[in-house]
This record gives sequence, structure tokens and C-alpha cells, in this order.
Amino acid sequence: MLSRVSSFDDLATWEDSVSHAIPVIVVDPLEDPEDPIDSTAVDTRPPLPEVMEIEENMLSLQSQLEALQARKLTLLARNALINRIPPELLSRIFELGVYESNELLPVLSLVSRLWRLIALTTPSIWSYIRLDNTWGYSRHTSFLRKLKVHLERSQDCKFLLDIDCRYLDIANELSQIMTELEPHLHRCFSFRMSVPDWQCMEIVRNMSQKLGPALEDLYLRFDPSESEEQIPFVLLLQPCPRLSTITLEHAPLICIRTKLPSLRCLNLIREQRYTSSTRIGLSFKEFLDVLNSTPTLEELRIQSALFLLDGSDFVFRSSPVPPIFPNLRMLSFHYVESNNLALFLESAHFPALRRLSVQMDTSNDENTQWLVRMSTDSATRFPVLRQLDLRSCNIDGVGLVPFVRALHQLPHLTALGLSSPPSGVLGPRLFEVLATAPETSDTGFSSQWLLPQLQALCVQNCRDISGHELLQVAWARNSGGISVSPIQYIKIAQCYGLDPETHEQLCRAVTVVRVVR
Repeated sequence: MLSRVSSFDDLATWEDSVSHAIPVIVVDPLEDPEDPIDSTAVDTRPPLPEVMEIEENMLSLQSQLEALQARKLTLLARNALINRIPPELLSRIFELGVYESNELLPVLSLVSRLWRLIALTTPSIWSYIRLDNTWGYSRHTSFLRKLKVHLERSQDCKFLLDIDCRYLDIANELSQIMTELEPHLHRCFSFRMSVPDWQCMEIVRNMSQKLGPALEDLYLRFDPSESEEQIPFVLLLQPCPRLSTITLEHAPLICIRTKLPSLRCLNLIREQRYTSSTRIGLSFKEFLDVLNSTPTLEELRIQSALFLLDGSDFVFRSSPVPPIFPNLRMLSFHYVESNNLALFLESAHFPALRRLSVQMDTSNDENTQWLVRMSTDSATRFPVLRQLDLRSCNIDGVGLVPFVRALHQLPHLTALGLSSPPSGVLGPRLFEVLATAPETSDTGFSSQWLLPQLQALCVQNCRDISGHELLQVAWARNSGGISVSPIQYIKIAQCYGLDPETHEQLCRAVTVVRVVR
């Protein structure tokens, strides 16, 4: 018996097996092989009139169908909901979109003629000018062309300017850009400039004399390698009545020498693009003078800084009169040494301060001494302080004792945040103290709850948190009577040891529980 296992040659046997049913057609070698004649389709008779009429009707119906489909698409496009939006509202949407993404502007002109017309006749969407990493290096000529187009089409609108000089090869390129900008800087509302050295900063200063009337936001950044090698000079001298936010990144305070009647937010930070343990030096006297000249200041942030003192500082007087910052509501310190932090907090009064955020350096063991010192007269200096947010503060072991004593001096706190302890764990003792009800001693005196008005508790990046500690605090305070406020808000972030069952019990005991993985 022959084997039924097929070989590769058997792939062509299927056509051979039925070849006897197909008539053999002899092809003339002189004919075109690409146009073979099918003998079954050859009919020498004239076509039937009915068939011709049917084919004509089919062609007519096909053309009508195509016309109807085109008309349908046209009607749907004309009656689309997007076309019912008024041009004024559409232009505002374009403006918000372009502000979020600079790449959106050229796309808008490609959607339709209407959108292109709206884009060309809306000056505000041409008022966002940026030179950043999306342009890359050696793109000065292209950016200069874009700059001219934006300045022309923005007309008299206020504009945002964000230029990173690292993407310019030589100082002459910056000079050309500033030459184009100089006549229009009087309408710049946001001025953000990153410069590598004082030579570039001098070009910016010399061509920024018209900056100020419309300025609302100022961001100035220096590279640390060059910022301290030359004597800095003043950038702003002209009045800035609308300036509300200033951010100086590794830039000295002397850059700003003008009245700031509307300043709301001041950020003094070290260069963040490089990891370094260095600190920026701030003259303590100069710093307080700036704060005293801005009574409207509401938010202050200081990062990686230290205060420089001289013999003329008021803190050396026998009876110094501390300055008062009447509207300062939020105060943040990041990587400021404990003594410098205590110096500032002990040297002024903060009658409106509601939130204090501090991130310490983990290498410093005694990084909560500032809290002990500022809490001694907190009722006078911080009468309305409600939120305390601490990161990388050493409250483990014996460090817990001064920390708890400091909290006893801050009875009006309603929110406490503890993040990233140096050891990675908070330990159960703090939560045991927070959950301990007051007891009456033999002498008749009763103790008090720790933070009796506490309503919100946040822990973050603590590997020992399982949720039982927080649940203990919530249960104890929720049943503590009128002498203590119940816990209403708990946030647990990046604490991967949270027990699911405990989480459910927390949700039943506390009004709001947020878990962030």
C-alpha cells in the first residue's frame, strides 16, 4: 500500500486531479500572454437592449449614491455641535489649550478654514513664547522666526516669555532675541529666564528696561557654576505694580530692587537641576527688609539656604523689636539647617500663619530643636497656626520626648503630617500618646490630650504603618467626649504595609480616608 504521507511535490496535485474536467486551450504564442482570452465569455451576438438599460441604471444609481453620501457628510459637518460654538468661546478654548501645550497651535490651523481663521484672528493664542528642550540646540534661527511671528500676531496682548539660554550656542544669539523682545517687554506678564552665567544676565538686564508695567510672574534661574564668581547686579528697578509671584533659583535677592505692592508668593530656592549639598547664602538683614517691604506676602518658600549675619542685625540688640508679617499664611522650609530655621521663626511674629511645612536634612540628628524653640511662645508668634507638615524629622527614640513636648505647646493644631522619617519607621509610641486620654492625678490636676483639636492626620512613606496605629487614635478620640475633637480625615501615602481589613475599619470610623500607593 502506498504511503499517505504527502511530500512537498503533492502541493500541486490538486489541480492535476481535476484537469480532465477543464477543456484544454491552445494559446497562440504570438498573442499577448498577459491578456488571455476566456472562451466561455466570448459572445459574438449583440448585447440585449434590456441588459444595456440595466447597466446604465446601475451606473446612474452608483453616481447618485456617491452624491448622496457626499451630501450627507456635508450636512453632518455643517450641523456638528462643534460648529455651534460661538467663535469667541472657541478662541478662548484655543487659548487654554495652547497655554497647556505649545505644540497645539500649528495643529489648530489644519482642522478647517474656520479654525484657521479663528486662530489667525485671536491674538491671545500667540502670546505664549517658549524656548526649551523641545527646540533642542542650535535652533536659534528657527526660534527667532517664530518669535517675530508671535510678537506680530499677538498685537497688544500680554504675553508669556520662557527662555532657557542653555539651548543657545553663543551670547550673540541671546542678544538678537532680546533685541526683538525689547520693544514689547512692557506687555510681558510672565518673564521666565534661565541663564548660564552673568554675561548672559547682563545682556538680559540691559535690554529689559521696559519690563515691569504688566509683569505678574518672575522666574529667574542661574547655573551654580557661575552665579557666585562675579558681583551680581539689579535686574528690576522699575515699578512692578502687578508682580505677585517671584521665584529666584540660585539667584541673589539683590536682583530685585523695586517696590512690590502686590507680591503674594516668594520662592528662594537652590539650583534644582544638580544634586549638591551646598546652600545659597541670604543676608538676614536684606531678607527681612524685603519681607517688610511686601506686607501683602501670603506664601514664602525657602530651600537649601542659610542666613548670613553681621553686627548690624537687629537680633543682636538687647531688646529687639521683631517684625510682623501680617498676611503670611503659608511658610515652607526645605533643607534649611535647624539653627537657621529657629533664627527666622524666633525673630518675627506671624499673626496670620496657618500652615508650616518643614523638610529637614536626614544627616542632621538634632533636626527638631527648631520646633522646641518656636513652640515656647507659639501663642504669641503663631496664634492661628493650624497645620504642621514635617518631613524627614527625627522623632524616633529619645527624639520623641522633645517632639511631644513641643506639640503640647501647639494645642490649636488641627492637622499633622509626618513623612519620610530618617529611619523609615515612625514607631507606635507617638500614636499611643495621641490615643491616651487625660487622667486625674492624686493632686487633683488632670492632664490634657495631646493636640486636642486634631482632626486630620497624614503619614507618608513609613514602612511600619499597618493602619492599626491610626485606628487606635481614631477610636480613642472619637469616643473621648467634648474635651477632644474627633478624627475626620486620614491620609496614608506610600505605606505598603497597610492591612486591608484595618483599612475597612478606618473607613467606618473616619469620615474621609485616602490611601495613595
